[in-house]
Amino acid sequence: MKPLPFPFPLNIGTDVVHLPRVARLLTRQKGYLERFSRRILCEQEQNDFRTRFKLTSSAFDTLNTSPHMVSAEMTRWLAGRFAAKEAARKAAPTGAAYTGWKEILVRVEEQDPSAGSSRPEIVYLDDKGGRVGKLSISHDGEYVVATVLAAS
Repeated sequence: MKPLPFPFPLNIGTDVVHLPRVARLLTRQKGYLERFSRRILCEQEQNDFRTRFKLTSSAFDTLNTSPHMVSAEMTRWLAGRFAAKEAARKAAPTGAAYTGWKEILVRVEEQDPSAGSSRPEIVYLDDKGGRVGKLSISHDGEYVVATVLAAS
């Protein structure tokens, strides 16, 4: 019997990140926090990052010159974005090789407070008008795992 193809045009991607590895990257040399964040975050996410952690230009400069001051919460947030974007690249219709870090936006939609917590999602910032993918992200101990489901 010939196998039937999957009935829906969907792609799935998953990624696991080890937090100590990201912490080592962010603190290994001066200026790497800024390089790392600029490499993986699109402009809106960079603004969200600076706002969330109250990073003025001088505060960012301090972290760049004293990398040991990068907080655990900051590391978790960046590791989560990295995992989500890597999973999204794997689920992208064109595949990871043709999807850049800055072509993906991780966003959390504001919901009605009575609805409970907001759900994160992926937006592919491409020429097709920003397709949305579903994102599940979880932090546990030293690991972050993300899974993305996106249309082909």
